[in-house]
Amino acid sequence: MARLGRRPDPSSRTDWFCGGVLISERSVLTAAHCLESERGEVNVVRLGELDFDSLDEDAAPRDYTVAGYIAHPGYEDPEFYHDIGLVKLTEAVVFDLYKHPACLPFQDERFSDSFIAVGWGSTGLALKPSAQLLKVKLQRYGDGVCKKLLTRQLEEFPRGFDGNNQLCVGSEMAQDTCNGDSGGPLLMYHREYPCMYVVVGITSAGLSCGSPGIPGIYTRVYPYLAWITRTLATF
Repeated sequence: MARLGRRPDPSSRTDWFCGGVLISERSVLTAAHCLESERGEVNVVRLGELDFDSLDEDAAPRDYTVAGYIAHPGYEDPEFYHDIGLVKLTEAVVFDLYKHPACLPFQDERFSDSFIAVGWGSTGLALKPSAQLLKVKLQRYGDGVCKKLLTRQLEEFPRGFDGNNQLCVGSEMAQDTCNGDSGGPLLMYHREYPCMYVVVGITSAGLSCGSPGIPGIYTRVYPYLAWITRTLATF
C-alpha cells in the first residue's frame, strides 16, 4: 500500500492526500485526480507504513521522491472518467514483507461480488484521516443503482455512470471508503491462490461517506491493462 502526498521542501511537513498501490519496483498505480489537485502535485510516496502515529513497528516505512507521473489520456479534469494514473519513483524499491508489488487482474472481475478496500481515509465526512491503515469489506451493487444515483448531473460525472470502466461498490452497513482513500486499491481474493489479493479497482469518488446502501464509484483496472503495460514500458 502506498500513500501519496506533497512536501513543499525537505524541512516541511508532508500533506498526505491520496492512496495508491505499488505495481513494479518504480511504479505506483493510483487515481488520475490524485496527481494534481488544489493541494498541489504529488511529489512524495510513502511505502511500508501501517500506523502514522507509531514508530514502534516492523514495517520500516520509507518515503520515495516522485520522478514523474502520468494520467490516462482519457482523463479530463474536473470529470472523473478514466480516473487512473501512474506515479514513477526516482529509485527502485527494495521489496520486503511490507513493500512489494500488487497483483493486477488478468481476468475480468465481474464474477466477483465481494471486495476489500484499503486506505488511511477518514471514517466520516467531518473527521480527520486515519493514522492507521484500515480495510473495509464491501459488495457489488448493480450498475443500475449507480446510474440512478448519478442522474443529478454531478460535475465529476456529467454523462452518468460508465459500467464498462467503473464499478459500483458499497455496503448495507455504515462502512465505506471516504475522504483520503482516493487512489487506493479495491481488492478481491485471487481465484487460484486464496491467500493472495488482486487489485480490481481504484477508489475514485463517492456520493456520501458511510451511508448504508449508497455505493461509491471505483475505476475498473481490467479495461486499462493494455494502457498500463504500454506506459510501464516507456515511463
